[in-house]
Amino acid sequence: MSNGEARVVTLKEYADGSPVTEANFHIGTRTLPDLAEGDLLLETLELSPDPGMRGRMTGVDNFFVPQLPLGEVISGFGVARVLKSRNPAYPVGEVVYGSIDWADRAVWGSAGGDNVFKVAGGDAGLTPVSPHARPYARALDVVGITGLTAYFGVTEIGKPMAGETFLISAAAGSIGSIAGQIAKLRGARVIGIAGGANKCNVLTERLGFDAAIDYKSGDLDARLRELMPNGPDIYYDNVGGEISQTIMWQMKYPARIVECGQISTYDDKGGGWMTDIRPVHINCLQWTGVTPMTFIDYFPGALAQLGYWLQSGRIIALDTVYNGIENAPKAFVGVLRGENIGKMVIHLAD
Repeated sequence: MSNGEARVVTLKEYADGSPVTEANFHIGTRTLPDLAEGDLLLETLELSPDPGMRGRMTGVDNFFVPQLPLGEVISGFGVARVLKSRNPAYPVGEVVYGSIDWADRAVWGSAGGDNVFKVAGGDAGLTPVSPHARPYARALDVVGITGLTAYFGVTEIGKPMAGETFLISAAAGSIGSIAGQIAKLRGARVIGIAGGANKCNVLTERLGFDAAIDYKSGDLDARLRELMPNGPDIYYDNVGGEISQTIMWQMKYPARIVECGQISTYDDKGGGWMTDIRPVHINCLQWTGVTPMTFIDYFPGALAQLGYWLQSGRIIALDTVYNGIENAPKAFVGVLRGENIGKMVIHLAD
């Protein structure tokens, strides 16, 4: 006897050199099997449509992550509740965080079959949700992989000192909004770049940034020179492309770049990430990529610090929420179009 059916989101078509749209996805159903020894039946609570998933949707194998198989259920970071358990490590009712399929329910750990929906990851793929994650969506941002990326990018790579100028692009996004607040806690002068007056107001009025630049409103080059005549000491890059090229030509000599992402290029042929490195050489820039897995041994301490900042109000969490598995494609496309303020979250159940 199966565990009924689950509504799932699969990838229907790759997009290389063109924007991802809702038409690239399919919403259907899959039959859930009985639980084998070690399996869990999960009810999905929250899902995280992350920009980094875009690289898995090109069909180009030379990107830095494996491609999603067409027709298979999409997986990513999420929060779920254990409904049934044949695994003593996960009691019924426990709320867990990890690699979760885009579905309203899932059998996790099953050997699977042609018509079986399973969650990839094995026993190491799920952990109890952080006690600081209240509501549970916080496990997807401040006390999750998003917060860890921001934390290590600032504290271990950018290393801002009091009085230094810290510039960040996509500053109203999930990572940018947290990274800017951490840099501010370190004593830096923080300037954010975002698209639109509303986002810029959020940065300065709610998050305490010293200034914000609306890249859509006019001459970015002139605005950068007005606010930073000597250039920034640190640039936290989330967008790549033309914006980042303009910034790199204006940076101090020497200065530091935290390379976190290049979302403005992800729809380019081959997955993007093409950058002119001449200003890196000419301005003697220290350019370092950030991925949190480099610092995996330090996750517990970082999460404790992030949790303290969150609970004490030193870091403010922002999110944009879509409800229901049927809106998962719309939420993901929205992230790529910059529609979110803070973390984009797909909420499925309380």
